Amino acid sequence: MKVIFCRKRTLGSWLIRAWSWSPWSHLVIVEDSEHVIDSTFAHGGVRRRRLIDIVEEYSVIEEIEIPLVDEQAALDFVRAQLGKPYDWTAIFGFLLRRDWAEPDAWFCNELFEAAAVAGGRRRFRDDISHITPRESWMVCS
Repeated sequence: MKVIFCRKRTLGSWLIRAWSWSPWSHLVIVEDSEHVIDSTFAHGGVRRRRLIDIVEEYSVIEEIEIPLVDEQAALDFVRAQLGKPYDWTAIFGFLLRRDWAEPDAWFCNELFEAAAVAGGRRRFRDDISHITPRESWMVCS
């Protein structure tokens, strides 16, 4: 499965990177040669977008291939999440260090980890309830 790590030249992107000690503030899952799937608060949750829009929107991107046992299962899982809302409770959980994740709402790193697990990979870190851009990057790089 391919994922693209991203960052912008915005205050929000900078705050996410500073808080999570990460060079990245967002990631998207590559669906095919023209489309990606991601979850953002600005777009209301999980949706399919054109790959070219990601390239134009973000100032720095890096595509990484992550090996999975069953890539099709991971993509099927992500597609089944289309239309689900952004996980605001997880953001508050991050800030307060609590497990407030919702099973039917996603932010980008939660969606990525859940897709990887659906594709046969172990959880990235069993001792935490939320995954940050830094942990996602460390798993992939």
